[in-house]
Amino acid sequence: MFRNKITISPLLLRLLTLNILALFFLLGGLFSIDRYQQTLQENEFKKLEDEGRILSQAIGRTILPTEGFKSQVIITAEAQETISFLLSKSRVRIRLFSYQGDLLADSERSVGFQTRVKSVELPSLQEKNFVRIFFEKIYSYVSLLLVKTSKLSVYKENTLQQAEDYEEVLKALYGEKTRVLMQLESGKKLLGVALPVQSYKKITGAILLTLDSTNIENKLKDFRFEVFKIFFLALFLTVCVSIYLSANIVKPIRKLANATKNINPSEGRKLSIPQFSDRKDEINDLAISMKEMLNSIWNRMDAIENFAADVAHEIKNPLTSLKSAVDVSNNTTNKKQLDKLSKIINQDIKRLDRLVTDISNASRLDAELSREGMKKFNIKKVLEETVNFYNRDENKILFNFIKNSNYSIYGNEQRLSQVFNNIIDNALSFNKGYKKIEILLKSNKNNIFIEISDYGPGVDKNNFNKIFDRFYTERPSKEKFGEHSGLGLSIVKQILEVHKGLIKVENRLGKNKKIIGAKFIITLKKHI
Repeated sequence: MFRNKITISPLLLRLLTLNILALFFLLGGLFSIDRYQQTLQENEFKKLEDEGRILSQAIGRTILPTEGFKSQVIITAEAQETISFLLSKSRVRIRLFSYQGDLLADSERSVGFQTRVKSVELPSLQEKNFVRIFFEKIYSYVSLLLVKTSKLSVYKENTLQQAEDYEEVLKALYGEKTRVLMQLESGKKLLGVALPVQSYKKITGAILLTLDSTNIENKLKDFRFEVFKIFFLALFLTVCVSIYLSANIVKPIRKLANATKNINPSEGRKLSIPQFSDRKDEINDLAISMKEMLNSIWNRMDAIENFAADVAHEIKNPLTSLKSAVDVSNNTTNKKQLDKLSKIINQDIKRLDRLVTDISNASRLDAELSREGMKKFNIKKVLEETVNFYNRDENKILFNFIKNSNYSIYGNEQRLSQVFNNIIDNALSFNKGYKKIEILLKSNKNNIFIEISDYGPGVDKNNFNKIFDRFYTERPSKEKFGEHSGLGLSIVKQILEVHKGLIKVENRLGKNKKIIGAKFIITLKKHI
């Protein structure tokens, strides 16, 4: 058996990459904390200067310049003991130079004729944990890289040292206090301070104090290690948060994606979109929207099936009539009967042509609406243009509206104009006598209402909803059969549904409660 292939979500990888990348920028910045390092160096320089000032004053009081010879000094036994004591207690390396440039004493080698044993502090025996060991390896590697790019001059020391080997010592012999920063071959930095030694207000020598950057490096290392631990903690939390986000975002999205991939009409409608009702976020909204979309697809397929059945039924009637008329015409020679049959055939052909045209328009409606798009416009202006078109020859329509109201909507201007045309045509076909169609436009806070009233026979209350069905026709008795396809009001409802609008019909009653006509009420959402 093969193990299941482990796949990592691309979204999870992006979350981890973006979150961890920021942490690595923080970690990289730890090795370039110049301000903190400069502060530590400045503090070390100040300590060297303070210690050097004390030592130079103490040494200056224990040595005597020779009479008449400024360049020579006498180091008495007392002076040797004092210098030896001071140098042995110092934490830094101290070198004393005479005025003529000779090295008189060195805290790491000897003082006068006394040899000093050099002591080296052994590393701590305290066990280090894995994190510390790992950090120190990385730190050493990065430190070596930084050493290679350092611009400091490398410190070199001769076996027989003279004052002229050190520029800062020469400056001190002329009374100038001088700082120096150099680099050792090990990569550490060397901090140095040179000060003049005065005896009886005369410069009798110079003292050079040097200290490597071990103390500074240890402080920097400790500081960086603490931040390093925080980094690992933050890294761990980041990974946990990313995995948590992946489980709560990526996993449900993947379920939804897999569900949509498996949608296949040929396999039936057993597939269901997973729902996340326990979540109150966008994932739940997405799942609900996808379920509604799937239901809309099934409903659309049902509608197409019903539409095809209705079309077949409606076309079958005139085709049957045509077939009968053609069969009869082939078996008769009576001219009057042939003329009658010819009229029937022409009427059925016109009916078929009208049906095909209306069916074609109805079937393309959704696609055309999606291509044409929607925009904000004033519905009052559209109604005025429609009324003016019908009133071009004679006044057939009365148009009234409530003034000082906002009639802006968001929709397709051309298709809503088609809605009004279909309803007005329907109303005019039922209107009695010379009565006029009445249109009233009004609105409230959220909606716009258009009422189109006629003076016809009204609508049977059992057919209030049926009149919006495809191919439903209930025409006046005076009208020839087949003049209308029964798709006009169906198209009206279809267009309004796309605009999230509503249409309903009700009968108009007179004073004696008698039906005097029908009223179509259209409701559209106002665009504020």
